[in-house]
Amino acid sequence: MASFSGQSRVINPGPEDSSLLRFQSIHVSEHVWDGRNHPTLRVRKSQNISGGLEGVLEEIIPHLELAGFIGVANLSQFLLDVGLITALVERWRPETHTFHMSPEECTITLQDVAILLGLRIIRRPVIAPTGGDWAQIVEDSLGIRLGPEHFVGSFLKISWLDIHFTHISMHNHSPMQITRFARAYILRLIRGFILADHSSSRVSIRYLPLLEDFELTGQYSWGSAVLGYLYRELCMATNIDHVAIGRLAALVVMWAWDRFPDIAPSKPPYTRLNLPYGVRWLSQGMRKGRKDVQYYRYLFDRIILVLYNMELINMLPPICRDGIDLWRAVVPLICFQVCEWHQPDRVMRQFGMVQHIPRAPYQPDQLHDLTHRGKTGENWSAKFGAILDIWESRRLWVMANEMQYGLLSSNSEYMRWYITHTRR
Repeated sequence: MASFSGQSRVINPGPEDSSLLRFQSIHVSEHVWDGRNHPTLRVRKSQNISGGLEGVLEEIIPHLELAGFIGVANLSQFLLDVGLITALVERWRPETHTFHMSPEECTITLQDVAILLGLRIIRRPVIAPTGGDWAQIVEDSLGIRLGPEHFVGSFLKISWLDIHFTHISMHNHSPMQITRFARAYILRLIRGFILADHSSSRVSIRYLPLLEDFELTGQYSWGSAVLGYLYRELCMATNIDHVAIGRLAALVVMWAWDRFPDIAPSKPPYTRLNLPYGVRWLSQGMRKGRKDVQYYRYLFDRIILVLYNMELINMLPPICRDGIDLWRAVVPLICFQVCEWHQPDRVMRQFGMVQHIPRAPYQPDQLHDLTHRGKTGENWSAKFGAILDIWESRRLWVMANEMQYGLLSSNSEYMRWYITHTRR
């Protein structure tokens, strides 16, 4: 997507048919096309998460493994290319939850979350009753009774966790205290990395009951929750008035490097076979010379999408392959009030299948506007009852087409449709 300020009166950037891209008037690409200055996105994060597993108490690692967070814990200090993230946000469409590239639509799917982060994508949605005695919940989970000054509504200040759960030497090493340390670490990981938003200086206490029993914690679909949160962050970041995005934008960078090798640093070998595929990018993330947004805008007009092959998939640890049959499921991605639609039917070529003209987007507009403000005691399970029914029947929503051999013809039915519905 180049900037055409001098030609904007002559060239129509599209779309010719505006029935799909309904939010174009407030989309950041309007600024880009008109040549107006738009800042590089700022990535929000909580600063106090140990880099990878360095500095993490060795005794809590079995708890992280049981809860299903060991892979993503290794990725928590992945350094970011904000120019790449900003250029990708310019291509993101909140109407479809896909990037609109010149050749076709593409997106980050449950397949990418499983392979790159090693988070489970099946089982229970991340949703539970909210409300209650917050001080009592914290005391039951972390063993310390807090006064009201440590809370902001239903949120706990991350600074309090940093003071009390950074150095194990401050406590005895009893099994109970180790368990509490693991809960505190996961809570910081949730808010500081995988589910970071504008409130990254505090964390919702509603996650603590989900960490009571780590075996049960591991039965939640944290991968779908993370992808739903990322979709929500990408959608908000496309708004002309927004200048920041959550910390899991690291997944956006890893995804782009794997899917578009031409923009990636030297591809490192996959040697740590007990960890998710994204871990191999850590050293590259630390050293990569970052490019500006203009550089990526130019390349995105010329990129070719690369698929994962079965040889690689078969090498991955079991948690990365758990739910492989659901990678192509059209399902809601739920994390309490966040509900965003996974629409792999729009990107079937990412799974080696023929892409037909997709149906209209599944995402209802009103779901984008849902927040937890003023809804502390909201029963999200009841509110999303019909949507949760779709999640429970997710195996019925797995998409399948015939296999795609060779490149997609520019004269195919899909490409003729796409050219009229996308933007230059």
